[in-house]
Amino acid sequence: MSALAGFILVLLGFGFLIFIHELGHFLAAKWAGIRADGFAIGMGPCVCSYRRGIGFCAGSADAQVVRRFGKRPIEMPDAERERNGLGETEYSLRALPLGGYVRMLGQEDGNPEATSSDARSFGMASVPRRAVVILAGITANLILAIVLFLVAFLVGVRFPAPTIGFIVPGSPAATAEPLDPGAPAGLVPGDEVISIDGEPTRTFVDLRVAAAMAKPEEALTMTVQRGDATLGYRMVPARDAGSGLLSIGVDPARSSALTDVRDSREEVVNAVARLGLGADGAGIGPGSRVVEVNGTPVSTHAELELAAQRSQGASMQVTWTTADGTTRKTVAMSPERDYAMLVHASGQAADRGLIGLTPLPRVLEFATGSANRETLAHGDVLMRVGDLDGPSASQLVAHLRANPNTRLDATVLRGGEEVATTIRTDRNGRAGIYLDGAWNLPRVAAPVEDVRDGDSSRATPAKALGVLPLGSVVSLDGAPVASLAELRDMLVARAREAGAGASVALRIGILDPSPEATPHEVGTTLEPADLESLLALGHSFPIAETFFDPEFVVLEADGNPLTAIGMGFHQTLVMVEQVFLTIDRVARGSVGADQLQGPVGILHTGTKVADEGFMYIVFFLALISVNLAVVNLLPIPIADGGLFVFLMYEWATGRPPSIAFQNAAAMAGIALVAGLFLFTFYNDLARLFG
Repeated sequence: MSALAGFILVLLGFGFLIFIHELGHFLAAKWAGIRADGFAIGMGPCVCSYRRGIGFCAGSADAQVVRRFGKRPIEMPDAERERNGLGETEYSLRALPLGGYVRMLGQEDGNPEATSSDARSFGMASVPRRAVVILAGITANLILAIVLFLVAFLVGVRFPAPTIGFIVPGSPAATAEPLDPGAPAGLVPGDEVISIDGEPTRTFVDLRVAAAMAKPEEALTMTVQRGDATLGYRMVPARDAGSGLLSIGVDPARSSALTDVRDSREEVVNAVARLGLGADGAGIGPGSRVVEVNGTPVSTHAELELAAQRSQGASMQVTWTTADGTTRKTVAMSPERDYAMLVHASGQAADRGLIGLTPLPRVLEFATGSANRETLAHGDVLMRVGDLDGPSASQLVAHLRANPNTRLDATVLRGGEEVATTIRTDRNGRAGIYLDGAWNLPRVAAPVEDVRDGDSSRATPAKALGVLPLGSVVSLDGAPVASLAELRDMLVARAREAGAGASVALRIGILDPSPEATPHEVGTTLEPADLESLLALGHSFPIAETFFDPEFVVLEADGNPLTAIGMGFHQTLVMVEQVFLTIDRVARGSVGADQLQGPVGILHTGTKVADEGFMYIVFFLALISVNLAVVNLLPIPIADGGLFVFLMYEWATGRPPSIAFQNAAAMAGIALVAGLFLFTFYNDLARLFG
């Protein structure tokens, strides 16, 4: 019901933006002395209307005029209309609450032949007056955007703070080039982004937009605050396989509050239920917040991670407040083991693992609307998918993305037995499942034989083992190994015994995946870099940071209307620039055409925005109002911009373009707009149901 309420609210708001656009045309036509025969709120069949001389009535007042006088009011000269006691304009309410329109004498969108020689017709007005009428809709949307931004900034709007959280291994952010001598390469979690290419960064959205709108293959210069130091970095955004947009590979820093965003609630509920903290346990769920760990106050996810590291694996006493803030619960929670992030030598993928060994991927959770709920189950270990045996998580993701809109044969380990099933992908090659590693098993996936080490690469100990995908680790120096988690603890203990800077020889027992295989031992050596990686392993908070709300910053004018007006003007100018940049980036190919959204996509996005509060809806509608203004300014024949181009031609030559040319241009414009509508409509539906 909340989604439906949000949809209706945003639908009405979207319709209001178009209504304001048409109201601008209407008021300008009245000012210019052009006869405005009709002004409609909404589209489609007429529900009710008013015209002076007829009064309020169900349906169209013009129908009653025709029955009474035998002709429509627009067919009557002003003198005749006045003799009949009829008002100039029919005001009507239409069935679809989406937009509106103005009907002017001698001007119909898409019909250049609808001209009139009446002195009050559109075509008989002077060029400057017609220019004002044409541009009035765009102007009205820009003024509305400024007003909406003003209201939003007076009250305050929450945005994710421009602080770096998770960084994708091997991403542009992880390998960013430092501009300061002696500074380490790469951004780190906790960095606060101050500016990008000299432009102040006030929210994490600014960061994402700057990366997405970057010129292809050109570096961004970023200034960050790290503790007391201000550092500069350069990085070239790369296309993100999931979104299709240029990205630097970072997520916002997270708070200690579990997210209550509608699309993530189910995942949050399942995540806490796996730990016994849900409705049947401690009553913790979406909106709950961690306030203390072992008696120490916390407010960010980074502090939760620090507390987990300090626990060294021991149980933690975690104090939560429930979503309404009225109840405090203290529960025991065990931290999870950390595993090394193995960045492949190519830098294009990364896997969690140990000395190059990686676990088989396991189904942790399903995304909302996943098509694989019927064929997969929680805890399924993916052994074979398509022609891949024992894929690592990165191999599995790459294989799925390479097979969009496909049903792949798969074999999973479920309850100790191998089960044949299928996995279905959407048009983007996504399966709608969240994965973790099957660390509770001794079986391994395809190993990572070479990893990136700074600007070079090095071989992992697993390369010498020759372990095959779906093989098992059975011993370490003769001691039995029951799982990869147990192997991790044994390796960390060996690393601590040896200390940093040493080399350690090991013999690892391997069982190949073939049924007739017998265990055999293979020797390998842990070099100093391997020991350092093992010594760095600690523990993490048992609920992933993706389930927590971002840290927020509030953009506000501190109650100063003049400041709010200035912020509104600035945000409007920024958005105008971003719309034109988007068109440029689509042309360059750095923003995919499949990222364009139509009305359905905008409304769907709006329902998500509704979860952030009413002021965020106001801000969102201001953004859409700017978009409407800029799109209408484009020189498309049936848009305001196209009509303005025709008007400038008439002003320069003394005559309008020929009716034949205008007809051809109108047909081309209709075809372009219809094609764009169908294309974006397909994109919208594919995102919703793909």
